[in-house]
Amino acid sequence: MLKELITPVRSLPVVKKFIGDQDSLGTALKNSVWDESDLPDVAIVGIADDRLSSAYSYGASPDAIREKLYRLTGFSAPFRLVDLGNIKTGTEVSDTFAAVRVVAEELSALGVPLLILGGNQSYTVPLLEGMEKKETVLTLVDDRLDNLSLDDSPADDLFLHNLSTETIVNAMGVQSFFVAPDSRETFAAEFKGSLLTLGELRNGLEEMEPFLRESDLVSFDFGSLKLCEAPGQTRVSPNGLTGEEACQLAWYSGISTSPGWFALFGYTPGRDPEGIGAMMAAQICWYFLNGRSRRIDDIPQDEAIDFLHFIVPIEGIPEPVTFLKHPVSKRWWMEVPSPDCEFFPHRIPCSKRDYRLACKNEIPDRWWTSFNRSC
Repeated sequence: MLKELITPVRSLPVVKKFIGDQDSLGTALKNSVWDESDLPDVAIVGIADDRLSSAYSYGASPDAIREKLYRLTGFSAPFRLVDLGNIKTGTEVSDTFAAVRVVAEELSALGVPLLILGGNQSYTVPLLEGMEKKETVLTLVDDRLDNLSLDDSPADDLFLHNLSTETIVNAMGVQSFFVAPDSRETFAAEFKGSLLTLGELRNGLEEMEPFLRESDLVSFDFGSLKLCEAPGQTRVSPNGLTGEEACQLAWYSGISTSPGWFALFGYTPGRDPEGIGAMMAAQICWYFLNGRSRRIDDIPQDEAIDFLHFIVPIEGIPEPVTFLKHPVSKRWWMEVPSPDCEFFPHRIPCSKRDYRLACKNEIPDRWWTSFNRSC
């Protein structure tokens, strides 16, 4: 089915004309072959449909990013990448949506992590649908909430309305002057997740890692970056993430213990004549791949005997909270009561800061958020 729905990467003009040395990522990708008997560690796919958006050049964005990404340094074996190409644009937008969903279904069933080069952010919906999980965790990296109610808003500003009610959504990098004062409470109630402002992100970038660690899909809007560092945006704003912060978030996404799909949406080549934004987008994608190449499977299983255990009593909670720390990755997990856990408690990603708060007799926000979901 993949062959029928995807334009092969070798037939794309940008790939045909690519010439690079043997250390270039593009050299390996250009010669890569899809083989279900030897699945890659990550597959790359582009979505080149620019309908349902106010932008006029989204369709060219996957190949514009590829042109820069292919020039960057490759990765050592045994880490293997395959660029599948671009999902074919249907006669109707609904046809493209269906194709994206089917491609996502096939790759999800095979357990292949995805790097998606978009396109507009409304394709977040069929990507999640294709995972066919009862409850998915979505993390948005955006400067505002694309949840407008105006009748004339483009579809990529309304896609949150189309998510399954089972979807847990976290939003990070949101700028306070773009959201209503009560948005945090409204967002938490509607999407069962956390809204994290740009200021909160900047004050503790490492605190974003646990959110990204549990994400099935990270939907990254290119408009979340500072315009001066990332030309090629439709919604221009002088403030936003720096390039270094964006690359760090992408790297955290790469080392995720979840399926770890990463989609970069919202880059518009028509507003980037010098190609600086394309290089920024490519570097963000490269850091996701770099993180994926260094990923350690450190999810605690059963008794988690390989982990360090810290048991912390907290006033107001009947039972002490157990924290687990992996001795190699140094990442932390926290146990939260759940009626669905018959043998072992529910464990969620957390940070060392959460452990320190517990030691001060404070209940971490992450504990409350997860506990409230299960009530």
